[in-house]
Parts: sequence; C-alpha cells; structure tokens
Amino acid sequence: LCDPGRLVALKKMDFTSGLSPPTIVSNQDEFVLQPHSVFNISCTGKRNVVWAEPLPDNTFVYPGYYTSTLFIYNASVAHTGYYICKYEIQEGGPEDEDDSETGIYVFVPDPQAPFVPEDPGNLVVPVFTDGAIIPCRVSDPHSHVILRSVSSGEEVPAPYDNKMGFFSLLSHGQYQCETVVNGQTVTTVTYTVKSLAGPAFQQQWLHPRKQARYATRTL
Repeated sequence: LCDPGRLVALKKMDFTSGLSPPTIVSNQDEFVLQPHSVFNISCTGKRNVVWAEPLPDNTFVYPGYYTSTLFIYNASVAHTGYYICKYEIQEGGPEDEDDSETGIYVFVPDPQAPFVPEDPGNLVVPVFTDGAIIPCRVSDPHSHVILRSVSSGEEVPAPYDNKMGFFSLLSHGQYQCETVVNGQTVTTVTYTVKSLAGPAFQQQWLHPRKQARYATRTL
C-alpha cells in the first residue's frame, strides 16, 4: 500500500478512454493550510472535470469549460484529506477508472486536534494476509506518530504514512496512535484489529486511494 510521502496524483495515460488524466493547475500536490484560511485550486482536462463528492462543509466548486475550481474557506482540521479531480461521467458512458483521476492532499495543522477526527466506521480494522491499516491521520504533516498496543502498553513498530496511517502485519487486538503536542501526549480513539469475512472488506482496503476518498469525506 502507500509508502510514506506517496502522493495521490498519477502521471500516466488512461489507455482505456484515450484521455490523459486531468491536470491540477499547480506544481504541488500537497498543501499545508493555516486554520481559518481560504484556499482555491483548479483542475483542467480534455473534457469536463469535477471534484469528487462528498466534500466537507465550507467548500464549494466553481465549474468552467473543461475546468473546475475547488474553494476551501475557513479551513479547519476537517479539511485535511485527499481531494480528487476526475472526468465527469458522460451519459451512457462507463465510469472512469482510477487512472483518469488526479488529486491533491491538504493538511490543516491544529494543535487542539493533532489527529483528524475518526469516522466510527473505521474503528474496526480488518486484517488480511498482507497486513492491516490503522487509519489514524494527522493534521500536521510533521507530527511524529507511534502505534501502541492497548493491552500491553508497548510501542508497536510499523511504517507510518501521514496520509493513510499505519500499515503492518498486526495481531488481533486493540491499538491507539500517539503523538506529542507541546509536551503533552495525545492519543487517538481505540482501533480494534480483527478478521472480517467477505470480499467487500478486502476490496475496500486493497485500494487506498478509494479508501481515502470515501473514508475521509465523512467529517
């Protein structure tokens, strides 16, 4: 899955549709916003493009000819996450694949909320043969985060991606993510790692970009 620092934008052609992915009008694909600030960014393509919904509160989209501009105002930790630009689905046409999408990631650092508030649906974490994701994400990209076992209190070594969380081969049990802000230790809610049967769970966790798109838009 995601290595630390991996960005969502993919620079390759969509040979199925014959279109190159939409283009973000910026040389960056990661942004750090100040709380309460205003931000806008545009996306263009070879036909009409849209920003994937649902979007957080205090956002709106201004459409144009083969372009779409995303506005964020009064930025808060709730705006931390992926924003995906894709081609508008044409009537009667197939839904575009991931290769015809591009996107950005936004951080809004908040010392009062070092972790992005978690959706209750993500607190039970399915585990598979290739590992499990503890999806604790930070509002500040420079935060140092550790994973801790609730039962033992011990730190669990695992690679961390500040856009996705921890990914590792984890034993069943309960875990919390932990960081330090101004000398104070802050922990997340408790995540329960367990086996869950059914292909729907596996499909959800094998595609981190889609997981990010839908799981982080529920704030």
